[in-house]
Amino acid sequence: MDPSFREKQLQDGAVLDPSGATPLSFGDPAREAAAALEGCVAADRSLLGRIRLLGRDRRDYLHRLSTGDVRNLRPGEGRLTALLTPKGRILDLLHALAAERALLLVTSAGTGGKVRAWLDGFLFREEVTLEDAGSLPCLGLYGPESPGILGRIAGGMWDDLPPAHHRIVGIAGAPVKVVRTHPIAGCGFLLLGEEGNALPLWEELLRGGAVPAGSEALDRLRIAAGIPEAGKELTEDYNPWEAGLDAAISLTKGCYTGQEVVARLHHYGKVQRRLAGMRLEGTPPPAGSAVSAGDEEIGSVTSAAFSPEGEGSAALGILALRRADAGTEVTVRWHGGETRGRIIPLPAPGPGPLP
Repeated sequence: MDPSFREKQLQDGAVLDPSGATPLSFGDPAREAAAALEGCVAADRSLLGRIRLLGRDRRDYLHRLSTGDVRNLRPGEGRLTALLTPKGRILDLLHALAAERALLLVTSAGTGGKVRAWLDGFLFREEVTLEDAGSLPCLGLYGPESPGILGRIAGGMWDDLPPAHHRIVGIAGAPVKVVRTHPIAGCGFLLLGEEGNALPLWEELLRGGAVPAGSEALDRLRIAAGIPEAGKELTEDYNPWEAGLDAAISLTKGCYTGQEVVARLHHYGKVQRRLAGMRLEGTPPPAGSAVSAGDEEIGSVTSAAFSPEGEGSAALGILALRRADAGTEVTVRWHGGETRGRIIPLPAPGPGPLP
């Protein structure tokens, strides 16, 4: 972490997590979440892993290991692709970003080391080199006004950039790779800068109209948007169909790790559970809380937080498909607590597929 960038965050009111790795908030997560829904927020996303793949075999190598069709990506294009165990369970969801001589992989928060080690275990005679790019600045820009703010500070139109596609533009006097990412608060971008330019990039986003936001506000927005996260929905407890990763799965490419299981589940209609959203009364229940419809337990909560709209809580869970219709009333129970609510439709994706 650039010390000057961290000092600026603290001046802006950052409350750091216990490890000091990232801002939990800038004083008021509810206000920050509302600012994202109404306009735009900037966030420190330095916990996302970044891995650079070099060498002539880089595309073929990732193509045979992950669920997405990445073999023919051209510079500026990208794809969401998942890594799975041989049993078809989720290791992580990646943005694969193609440049002229490299593929840049953006992992979930805190999974960069695990993903790199897993990838390294499949290297044999391929001409591929893995490099840690995690020291490069990584900021997020979220909310309906984010394309307009990018237009003001970098020029161009950003509304129609497809998911995982990216452009290199000049911001604050340095080149920045701007990537379309998960539609948190309706629209999202990642900004990947060069060594040492985190602070000027952050200041430019705030001058452009973005409000600083921490991880607590982003989690409220993520859950409300139905976006799975590592360690919660993206775990080896679930397969990619259950976690709603349809857009990251190619059904026409060749084999990849876990492909036989994924294809069999799809072709034979064996998927029994699915990611679902819930609107609940009161405070958020803990992860793992049992979800029941009537007298039947139908699944469990994987993520929950206060609703970004300010009323009750929002939750995600992997629920039985046959009882997960929107509008179904549910009861959520945990040790010492209980709340009620209903299943709600997950938001429609923005341009292109929803990750």
